[in-house]
Amino acid sequence: MAKNNHNFNKIKYILAIDKALNTIGNKRFEKIQKSGLRFQELWEMPDSIVRARLGQEVFVEKLLKERQAIDPDVLVESLQRLDIKALTILDDNYPKLLKEIFSPPVVLYYRGNIDVLSAPSIAVVGSRKITTYGKNATEKIVSGLAQAGYVVVSGMALGVDTFVHETTLLEQGKTVAVLGCGLDKPYPVTNTNLFKKIIESGGVVISEYMPGKPPLKQHFPARNRIISGLSQGILVVEANIRSGALITARDALEQNRDVFAIPGPIFGESSSGTNKLLKMGANLITEAEDIFEFYGHTAKNGTVKSKPSNENEAAVFGILEDGEKHIDEIIKGSGKESQLIISTLTLMEIKGKVKNLGGMVYILN
Repeated sequence: MAKNNHNFNKIKYILAIDKALNTIGNKRFEKIQKSGLRFQELWEMPDSIVRARLGQEVFVEKLLKERQAIDPDVLVESLQRLDIKALTILDDNYPKLLKEIFSPPVVLYYRGNIDVLSAPSIAVVGSRKITTYGKNATEKIVSGLAQAGYVVVSGMALGVDTFVHETTLLEQGKTVAVLGCGLDKPYPVTNTNLFKKIIESGGVVISEYMPGKPPLKQHFPARNRIISGLSQGILVVEANIRSGALITARDALEQNRDVFAIPGPIFGESSSGTNKLLKMGANLITEAEDIFEFYGHTAKNGTVKSKPSNENEAAVFGILEDGEKHIDEIIKGSGKESQLIISTLTLMEIKGKVKNLGGMVYILN
């Protein structure tokens, strides 16, 4: 709890601003940072000085009005009572993949083990109206992903999402649920037990929305960018042309993520969206091994084992097979240009093939 308190003390003014502005947003956050004001100063300075530094914008006036009724310490206490933690885009443990996307959430609220996001992850989404075919396909592929050690990300919606989480839990895997509402009231309510099981199993439930935020319609398209942003790739199991899962696939493409789809019956409305994705160039998936092969992994003894994808990765693998090494040792042992090895290690870390232990010391994942 002490560590949690320490983290809250560092970010409590950002959380207070987030509450005052009803979600801080990237553009406003960047403007605040460029002003040179520290967040505590922004919260405590007289109105006239804040206006002078930030201008008389609508969000500035809203902040000045709302901050009068918010006590950052009381806010932190309310989050702790709900067992909700938070981290900001300025924190070292903010998910690296998510930080790469356009407009990443400034604040992430979570319950559970945020560290699971350091493992290789795949998002799996689909229609709210899951068919027997969709259930069978989900069970086959998600079981394989979970058994191999992939973290499986989805949105805890009814239908495919729910079945994705449940299948992962049955395989004793780790799963991440991204919600379009505050974490004080799980949505949908029928998934309250699933919400608890995800946390108890060592997974994590995430939202960019503060407690008290209802599941408004406009929250879900925004939520979808986080699902794909947390993942190396996204698999669409079953979806019609109008499904929100296709929005998540579009977000994935814009974020330079890999898109996978499961083919379905050509006369089935529930597969019209996935079949369209395949026509557009999505990677066709019929078993988990297709994804392992795509990323140069093998599933051995229930764990994902990475394989080098090119000559540079092979050089790094050869050096790290003996155990952890400092980056200087890797560069010297490879006989290659330092910048080439640095960029190779960065890409391998993103792919989940190596892990930075701190101090530029790397180990194979």
